[in-house]
Amino acid sequence: MMRAIILLATLFSSATAYAQAEIKFDAETYDMGIMTQEIAMHSFEFSNTGASELIIEKLVPS
Repeated sequence: MMRAIILLATLFSSATAYAQAEIKFDAETYDMGIMTQEIAMHSFEFSNTGASELIIEKLVPS
């Protein structure tokens, strides 16, 4: 009985390890060239290529 519980726990933990969200960007960088004092904007396209829901909790500009 204990072996069955350990086997099920192992299988369950390995299955949940693969069910993760994974973000994929079309491009990771964008060269804006030489900037003066204009306002510049650029959008990065991304998609969730993982198996679970992607939740973005915080964005930090660099």
